[in-house]
Amino acid sequence: MGLSARDIAFIIALCGVTTLNVFLLGAVTVALLTIGRDLNFQEGNLYWPMNVNSLSFGGLLLFCGRLGDILGGRFMFLVGSLWFAIWSLATAFVPSSNFFIVDMALLGIGSAANTPAAIGLCSSYFPPGANRNKAFSALGIGSPVGFILGLVASGLLTESRATWRSLFYIQAGLAIFFVCLALVVLPKDHSNRRYDKGLDWGGAVLSTTGLGLLTFGLSDSTIAQKALFLVSIVVLVAFVFFEHWRESRHKSVLMPLSIWRQPGAKLGPLVGVVFFGWFSFDTLSYFFTLYFQQVQLLDPLQTSLRFIPMAIAGTLPSIAAGYYVARVPAYILMLSGLLVSLASGVIFALIDPDLSFWCMAFFMMITADIAVAGVAVVYPLGNQQIAVSLDEDSQSLAGGIFSVTTRLATAIGLAVASEIADSVSKTYNNKHPDLDAQSPEVLMVGFRAAGWTCFASTLLGIVIVILGLRDLGIIGKKTRASEGAAQSDEASSKSDQRDPESLK
Repeated sequence: MGLSARDIAFIIALCGVTTLNVFLLGAVTVALLTIGRDLNFQEGNLYWPMNVNSLSFGGLLLFCGRLGDILGGRFMFLVGSLWFAIWSLATAFVPSSNFFIVDMALLGIGSAANTPAAIGLCSSYFPPGANRNKAFSALGIGSPVGFILGLVASGLLTESRATWRSLFYIQAGLAIFFVCLALVVLPKDHSNRRYDKGLDWGGAVLSTTGLGLLTFGLSDSTIAQKALFLVSIVVLVAFVFFEHWRESRHKSVLMPLSIWRQPGAKLGPLVGVVFFGWFSFDTLSYFFTLYFQQVQLLDPLQTSLRFIPMAIAGTLPSIAAGYYVARVPAYILMLSGLLVSLASGVIFALIDPDLSFWCMAFFMMITADIAVAGVAVVYPLGNQQIAVSLDEDSQSLAGGIFSVTTRLATAIGLAVASEIADSVSKTYNNKHPDLDAQSPEVLMVGFRAAGWTCFASTLLGIVIVILGLRDLGIIGKKTRASEGAAQSDEASSKSDQRDPESLK
């Protein structure tokens, strides 16, 4: 049975808001220098808006996911989305840099609240099958498409009479529209599906602190932030041991570690493919922007126009992936996408800046986004596996797990690739002291190294698919992996650790 009109409206409401969350990042990436000039940012504070947004979003994902299971996914999605709309509108009127930084942090809180809830609502609303696959595919594809649309819109509006503030007017208006649509189409939360063991406050503090410090520690390469990175690792290790201790005593947990040990569920490899796929795509998208603006010296408008083929190239294969996901084995789709992504990394590493856009850059852009359609196949498969691994009252938390993966992939990808690019550029500059450190020639050497880094990341994703996921069949049909997960769930239910009704 196909999607009904209500089903389509349901998907649009959820995908619309979650896409806006990433639209924000793409828009600010292009407009940041202009915003900095208008609001008199000090040079050292220019990247704080992106840092604090990542900090609040990444740090609160698991906490908000579990809170959605306790309070209800519909309630959490609506509150988070309305919060996002309010602070989007407020950001359009900010008078100074300090207010802008605070508003970006508050926007991250809204994103952390509505993203896991959206994934949990999809799991609860759609039964396993083709319609659920389509819904999760749409959610997975919304992230890269939203980022690209943000880049394009920002380039078109930032240098126009509308100014960068119009981006936040548009964002607020769309968010309000999607909230109103959600009020109509989202079913009411069922109290019997709520998580009733209470909130794991210790796990919430440890996860929020650890993920927040990790995201912030990866945002720059200063000694202080490197120290925070090491502290975050210690805190996250403590979080894992703490959750293991609570789960062994059948207490409420924020991260049930048992789901990673279920035979045949393959959550580890699935999360690994998501991580390395998003690592490559988001990092390449960031460096494409730098390449056009700092090497080819294009303005934001010209830069945004070069992302239009990327947006089109991502949309069409994404729609096709949603169709073929129920007809072609998942590992073939994932391999196809990752192999195309390899081409994008190689082209960027070898690109000649003096050539016309249509000679190399065009193919670099479209192969990067076509690749995401293949990686996005992991979304329905991974969430389907998590849906049978967790109780029905923990589906928002399941959504938080995948969201944390994509956010960490972006943060780590940008940190690693930027560090490599800076190091290679400095080495080249030391050998050619007559060149300015910010000259296109010096920067391009580092950018090429970043391209090879993304190539290596994609290659790791391919290895994971070949070694760990080659027996995955068509999503929605039984495979050895799904049968193994089902057997594990049955064993768990017999030990009274699962509600049998939630596994139907």
